[in-house]
Amino acid sequence: MRKSGKPTEVGSILEHLRKSTQLGEHLEQAKVWEQWPAIVGEKTSLHARPDHVKDGTLKVVADSAVWMHRLSYRKWEVIRKINRLARRELVSDIFFELLQDGETIREEE
Repeated sequence: MRKSGKPTEVGSILEHLRKSTQLGEHLEQAKVWEQWPAIVGEKTSLHARPDHVKDGTLKVVADSAVWMHRLSYRKWEVIRKINRLARRELVSDIFFELLQDGETIREEE
């Protein structure tokens, strides 16, 4: 990355990594996780959370069929908000799944 005798700035290195490695993809996904309550609403975020993104599909887990169904009606709105936040098409589809018995949306504090 060094083109002259000067040290490369850390910001430049991180930007290069963000654009060219899976680390960058994970950092963008972390923004989605962090902004999830703003994307879907505080109340909805108590009942559904992003799990992972694979091949452009975001898996969202919900604690009940009712919340899964409610969020599925807003699927395209959620995709638009995520992609606007990422400033690119990070997510092209959403797959919804119910949590297994005993699992919770929020970790106990």
